[in-house]
Amino acid sequence: MARGIVAGLAALLTIGAAGAAERPYIGAWARADGKTRIRVVSCGAAVCARNTWVRRGVAGEKVGDRLILKIRAAGAGRWSGSAFDPQRSETYSIRVYVAGRRMTTRGCMMDGFMCESMAWRQLGRSK
Repeated sequence: MARGIVAGLAALLTIGAAGAAERPYIGAWARADGKTRIRVVSCGAAVCARNTWVRRGVAGEKVGDRLILKIRAAGAGRWSGSAFDPQRSETYSIRVYVAGRRMTTRGCMMDGFMCESMAWRQLGRSK
């Protein structure tokens, strides 16, 4: 379950065509532990996160794995909703927090009984 959330959490977030300032999770991100990199983009009415790089030897994840998110704003710098992992046919509840160039995702299964958080740092954006 943890690998599924990690692969999928790769990313995150809201519905709609709001500007980039309102969707700071759009872009390229590296997992804080250095094991994966993702790209988060709008995809139809959802947001898609796709693995763009996976460190050799990381089990359960591969380049191209994706997560489809349906998330709404839940306060300043926060979004919540659901994430579907098509590789594993699993749906998670998800929360996303963004502050500057840092993002934290928290995915849960089984009505919150099993959860995992992941820290990310944004790539390729200068401030």
